[in-house]
Amino acid sequence: MDISGLKSEHRYRDVLERFSLEVTVKDASQLSDLSPDIPKGTLISVPYLSSDSGNVRISAAKTIRQLGFEPMPHIAARRFGTEAELSDALSDFVREAQVTRLLILAGDLDPPKGAFRDTAAILRSGVLQQHAIRHVAIAGHPEGHSSQSAGMLTEAISEKRRILEALDLEWSIFTQFTFSAVPVLDWIIGVRSRGITVPIHVGIPGPASIRTLMRFASVCGVSASTAVLKKYGLSITQLLSSAGPDVLVDDYAAAMIDGVYGDIRLHFYPFGGVRKSVEWIRGYRR
Repeated sequence: MDISGLKSEHRYRDVLERFSLEVTVKDASQLSDLSPDIPKGTLISVPYLSSDSGNVRISAAKTIRQLGFEPMPHIAARRFGTEAELSDALSDFVREAQVTRLLILAGDLDPPKGAFRDTAAILRSGVLQQHAIRHVAIAGHPEGHSSQSAGMLTEAISEKRRILEALDLEWSIFTQFTFSAVPVLDWIIGVRSRGITVPIHVGIPGPASIRTLMRFASVCGVSASTAVLKKYGLSITQLLSSAGPDVLVDDYAAAMIDGVYGDIRLHFYPFGGVRKSVEWIRGYRR
């Protein structure tokens, strides 16, 4: 019996076993039709968009919970004017959708609306414990950040780790999306070398037109050089063509065979729509 072959097959099957998915409030209504292809308990994050009201974000989280999935709203620290405002938002999420997990980001509002300049400020406030939040996800930037150096990003994760562990909160890291696994895997090795063993959810761009993928890459500061796109299976001469993340997911599946990367999972950003991403996942699993 070829044990190595069985191990490889098992890893390729496992690459999608614990995937997570980002769903905007306007797409949450589609989840009912798509739910047969999404395992119960799947983690579904609800991004913070300034155009969305608090009520529609709560409604989306409630829909996710009612369908048997795990809602994880995004909290943009700089968008909250006071601790009371944040507390009210969390109270609504907990009451209406039984939320226990949050992805907390600094956000891009400059200057901040209130006292919360970054994720660490919310962690230190004590408001999470008041609402029985058990798990906090933080952001990871394998390809860097436009306003922070690599050293600043490293220290930011270390600072959040110290606070979260002191509070005895479960935590994880969600990365920006990339078109190549190489910089992400190299970054993960650096994270693991600092003794951080928490799950890392690596960002996967869901299937979309090449024009759409390029637009999101530009907005998010993601590397989209011709060489990177070619490896991903894209060509800038075919902007209206649609592309899926097959090559990228294959690369992560292969990396899972090697235990040095620890607990890594896939997090899909459905740039071409949640339906396209779920259908792609269904096809890949088959």
